[in-house]
Amino acid sequence: MIHKWILNSAAAKRLKHLTEIIAPSMDEQIMANYLREQWNNLFGNTRIDVMGNLCALSTMEGTTEALQIGVVAHMDTVAIQITNILPNGMLQFRSIGLQPHTLLGQSMKVLTNNGVISGVIGFDPTSQYGQPKGLVLDDLWLDIGARNCDDACQLVEVGNLAVLEPRLEEMENNCLCGTGIDDRIGLFVLNECVMWFAEHSVPVNLYFIGTVQEELGLRGANTAIANLPLDACIIIDVDYATDTPASHENQMGPLHLGKGVGLHAKADNNPVLRRIAKEVANKHQIPYQISLGRFTYGGTDASPLQIQNGGIATLNVNIPCRYMHSPIEMCHKKDVESAIRLIIELVEELGTRQQKKFIPGID
Repeated sequence: MIHKWILNSAAAKRLKHLTEIIAPSMDEQIMANYLREQWNNLFGNTRIDVMGNLCALSTMEGTTEALQIGVVAHMDTVAIQITNILPNGMLQFRSIGLQPHTLLGQSMKVLTNNGVISGVIGFDPTSQYGQPKGLVLDDLWLDIGARNCDDACQLVEVGNLAVLEPRLEEMENNCLCGTGIDDRIGLFVLNECVMWFAEHSVPVNLYFIGTVQEELGLRGANTAIANLPLDACIIIDVDYATDTPASHENQMGPLHLGKGVGLHAKADNNPVLRRIAKEVANKHQIPYQISLGRFTYGGTDASPLQIQNGGIATLNVNIPCRYMHSPIEMCHKKDVESAIRLIIELVEELGTRQQKKFIPGID
């Protein structure tokens, strides 16, 4: 069946709301609880594990022996963590995935025990950023407007996390830009698929999984599916778009905004599952691109998931993304649409085949 899914105004509102939820690595609880409430209403079969990973199970009556498929996206975003409170009330910090030059003057939102407060990344404007050593985190601080150390201690404590102030805007030619596109856009794709499969039956046992601590070394994924009997797993994330002046296409290959979802040709992606995905995309005229990423393996939850439970067939479905791990990232509506359509059609195709073996060369 050919499914049409369009990122219309209602879907855009859902995406914007998802983008505004603060969920830095190590503190994804707000996002997990928000999604769990939604998924419980749809399936009534959700759980959060000891690390904070969220999982919902959709089963069809009589499909206990059916194909077991996971659909995964990570819930966390890059962030900073407060490490010290200075006498003047300024806050020193360390980074979770953000480089110093991307932080200058940025507005931040700090998760505290008493809620969310605002801050800004301070720096020395007289230096013209000309430090001989190059800009490092020690040249920056987080300013929350505190008068002194005692005042700051009333608001925050060492260990609190902060994210770039959330925002999302639609640009010309169906482009979207905002904070945390990595991986809010993948999480949005996952959530739209959850809603779709809640209304459309497929002869497959589906596990919808939101992982934690992806930006801290892919840590949550190891726990998320350690005891799940998965035959295959689809990982939704972003990948480096190469349609910029400094593209590195000579190493990463072409991956352009608006030309379709990316399918990884990497060591941590199963070639049989990738071939089936390409066949499905071609059959249903869903635009896609072969993407390579920065390295031949690693960088997404596919790496730890692939080697769980004796080996799982993994497939990355990637949204091309410009300016990853910066204050403003960019993607394209058409690529989001193609990702959702491809996942829906691929799951239905796998359900029809009931294919449980994805051994390269033997399929």
